[in-house]
Amino acid sequence: MRKSVISIGVLTILLIVGLFTIQVNTYPPSSTRIILEHTYETYITPVCYEQAEKTNNLAESTLEQATALHYKPESSCTSKSLEPLKQPVAYFIAEKLGIRPSKWTW
Repeated sequence: MRKSVISIGVLTILLIVGLFTIQVNTYPPSSTRIILEHTYETYITPVCYEQAEKTNNLAESTLEQATALHYKPESSCTSKSLEPLKQPVAYFIAEKLGIRPSKWTW
């Protein structure tokens, strides 16, 4: 009985340590909010909007739609803001459960 309690305790500790030390790459979801610039056929992330070169021919959409239209990132700012993020498994799970906000929640 005592051995099984100790074994369960050790396994629990290993699991918790693993959740915070094992890193995974997370990518922006396809539903990430994007601004389409139809004149130049580019897309802009909201965090880069102020510095972007844009016209009045804009529309709000998703990353999925921007890639389906074969639009390119407007600048390196947009590209960098959509780069994958390396984070612990626990953070990834917390984002999926809605406990922690995602980097791409604009």
